[in-house]
Amino acid sequence: MRASEEKNVDVLRQKTRILEGENLRLIAKVTELLREIFTLKGMAPAAVELNLPKLAEQAAGKLAPTKGSERQGKDERTDEEKKKADEERKLKQRGHGPTSQPKLEIREETFDLDEADKACTACGGQLSEWDGQADVVEVVDRIPAQWIIKKCTLKKYRCDCGGCVSTADGPPKLIAGGRYTLDVGLQSCVDKFVFHIPIERQVRIAGLVGMTITSQALWDQQWALSTLFAPLIGKIEAYVLGRDVLGADLTGFLHIKKGGALKWQVWQLACPEARFFKMLRSKAAREGGKVFAIKKDDGTVLVAFKGTAVVDGAPELEKIAREMKFKIAHCWSHARRNVLKAEAEAPAQVAQFLELVAVLYKIEREVAGDVDAPGGYRKKTDLDVLRIARAERSAPATKAIQEWILAQTCIPGGALKKGLDYVAARWTGLTRFLDEPRIPLDNNIAEAGFVGLALGRRNYVGCRSERGMIVATTFYTLFESARVCGAAPDEYIRYAAGVLLDNRSPLLPHEWVAARHQATGLS
Repeated sequence: MRASEEKNVDVLRQKTRILEGENLRLIAKVTELLREIFTLKGMAPAAVELNLPKLAEQAAGKLAPTKGSERQGKDERTDEEKKKADEERKLKQRGHGPTSQPKLEIREETFDLDEADKACTACGGQLSEWDGQADVVEVVDRIPAQWIIKKCTLKKYRCDCGGCVSTADGPPKLIAGGRYTLDVGLQSCVDKFVFHIPIERQVRIAGLVGMTITSQALWDQQWALSTLFAPLIGKIEAYVLGRDVLGADLTGFLHIKKGGALKWQVWQLACPEARFFKMLRSKAAREGGKVFAIKKDDGTVLVAFKGTAVVDGAPELEKIAREMKFKIAHCWSHARRNVLKAEAEAPAQVAQFLELVAVLYKIEREVAGDVDAPGGYRKKTDLDVLRIARAERSAPATKAIQEWILAQTCIPGGALKKGLDYVAARWTGLTRFLDEPRIPLDNNIAEAGFVGLALGRRNYVGCRSERGMIVATTFYTLFESARVCGAAPDEYIRYAAGVLLDNRSPLLPHEWVAARHQATGLS
């Protein structure tokens, strides 16, 4: 009889005791087999005994091994720090009620009783309005997006002499003689590159409110805007290349062609105030070198990066650094991920490594200041204080990591061996942050810059032409640079477009934000 069908409690207890005993026997057997397996594989006896408890729990189903991909994006805070942060967040979230809407326009509307309801239900007499006692309630309403036709009258002026006639300018347009205003193109770019709405879907959305427009018309507006913004993109590129420290990374992007697709690469350079994206045919170093320098058509170098680039372990980036003679600092976040892949093999040793690395991040956070500030904590950090903290605390913590790695005996060819070899091979780059406080521990600012592009890629797959790739990198550069500075992307590109149409040079996003804060008296 099955235990689920047994009604006698004493029998059920007996069966439970028997099953518990069998489970303990099996766990002991599994533990012994694991000890034998890892000893035969070459793991040191001390390491075997260190990892056995968690390995046995995993085998018994009590502890599921964590996949590296599930933990690689997490921060490096200790459990105590995470608990404290959660408590602080809960305190901030206390209380419920209407969300404040300081940016919304307020429109007043009056509601009256129907004539039939103005009769008294008690005596049948006529109700009179009770002055000063009306209830005022607030509701949030939504008006669907509107497309309108503006009939613009352009006044003309002439001189009595007959030699001069002048006509007022109409609203700004991207394409001379075109029918669409500047805002049509700007909103289409915001919809696609901020909210990841493909052009064809924008056409269908417009159709819901009665607007008939083609995807080609919207594409023409986007291309005209990217051409207009070309000088500004050049300024952002030159600014980023002029930094002493930047993050560099790359990711795939599809060039969709008839009969298939080609995988191109989006290269990104990132600093706290800006992001720069460039689409190239491959990840080869000969291609990537174009990202780190601005050259004339004749090959003359105008600007070349000469500082320190924080990178992952991509060999292409390391080769470019050697050829162009700039320094490389490696990313501790990638070091963690590579060791984390061995969690199923050596969970206790992996946990020890992660705890050692967490000390480095704890030191950075204690010096950091406002971690929620635009541009991340490094923008607000006192570099002199950080220099001292790294010399006095981070250097010993780094030495402890090195000594721990040297003391490990790993399974030859095993996941832990590969992870620790990855770290050891990049040790000079991983410790370069000790020499310069402006070098961050990781390359996460560049990886964060790819989030919008990854979401867009997921929605519209890729680009159908090389011009489309220029448009994409133009607006990811603008919108990501505005985002990290705390600027609203739509507001910034509207400002920049207006300035460029007036044949002037716009401020870079961080300069524009600083100017606005100064004008309004904000710090």
